[in-house]
Amino acid sequence: MTFQYHNPIHFHFGPDTLEKTPELCKGQKVLLVYGGDSLKKNGVYDRVTGLLRQHGIAYVDYGGQTAATWQQILDGIDLAHREQVTAVIEMGGASAMDTGKAIAFGVVHDHLEDYIEGKAQSDGRHLLNIIIPTYPSTGSEANSVCDIMEYKGYGVELFGAWPDYCLMDPGTTLSLDRKSTAYSVWVCFIQASAWFVGNHENDIARGFAKVVLQTLLGSYEKLMDDPNDERARANVMWASCVNTMGVFRSGVDQFYPWTLYSVGYIPRVAHHVSYREALTIAYPHWLRGIAKYHAEDIHALFTEVFGIDDKLNTGDVIEAGCAKLNALLEKSGIPMSLAAHGACPDRKYILGALTKEDFGEFSVEEMYQMVSACYQQK
Repeated sequence: MTFQYHNPIHFHFGPDTLEKTPELCKGQKVLLVYGGDSLKKNGVYDRVTGLLRQHGIAYVDYGGQTAATWQQILDGIDLAHREQVTAVIEMGGASAMDTGKAIAFGVVHDHLEDYIEGKAQSDGRHLLNIIIPTYPSTGSEANSVCDIMEYKGYGVELFGAWPDYCLMDPGTTLSLDRKSTAYSVWVCFIQASAWFVGNHENDIARGFAKVVLQTLLGSYEKLMDDPNDERARANVMWASCVNTMGVFRSGVDQFYPWTLYSVGYIPRVAHHVSYREALTIAYPHWLRGIAKYHAEDIHALFTEVFGIDDKLNTGDVIEAGCAKLNALLEKSGIPMSLAAHGACPDRKYILGALTKEDFGEFSVEEMYQMVSACYQQK
């Protein structure tokens, strides 16, 4: 077992963490990056801007970042240069976080595309960067990765864009409705499950992932019954963070779960389906598909995490596990089909949208069958 671990982010967790904002960006001029109106409805925007004004810290708004697109990142970098900002605070979910991290990195690096295309490597420089997550799920607040859409027609990643601080107040998620709360939990669960099924070498990392998965399931049940359960919301917020800070993937020897993101990528580029909807709908179909190649791992996920009877044969465990997963997903009322978005892309489209590596062990036909299942009307 061989791995490296590094995470330079300073995490603050608790009900008063947002009060640290003025202290952390004292003497700076701040670019505020955030998504839609929810941040203003839940009071976080007013809370943060009030603190900045109270302490005489100038800020510039860059709202509406509901998708981390290449053009919006470039526009944000231009705005930061014009306004001579020296710090970035991103508030909200993954799109705002990825946009803000990329801007903080891009302001001090010319030719940002070189870092995306691997022609240049990050040197760690960036504007002071503070993240305030209010929609925990993808864990973007805890790593240096920015998922960027619409870059030369593709989705790409920028690596090495570390934030400096992450301020987490579970109370900021109380305004999330039932569906948003469910997506928050399930995106985090799905991502964390990759570290469980693909890890055969590091018992500690695998054990961490297992505990987080079990805690997420329990917290989900509680939040579906009582959306104001603050302990459950705190569990979800911290799970989102630790899921991607690097501990879980230490020692992972088989990262075949990457092919799940390939399945979810097709509806994202074909019909502009959100990441959370595409990933959640794709997950049960991917589990059935990947079980053909990694049956023991999927068997372990369903017996050790979901509590399916391990005395059943593997095929029955997988079917029972997928049935339980579907029942849990349906409990929240989130969509279980992409049929409303249009027809399933054909095999030619899938072949053109993915690289050879994106298919992993799957054939084109197997990939098509999994994507097609996502579009079947329930």
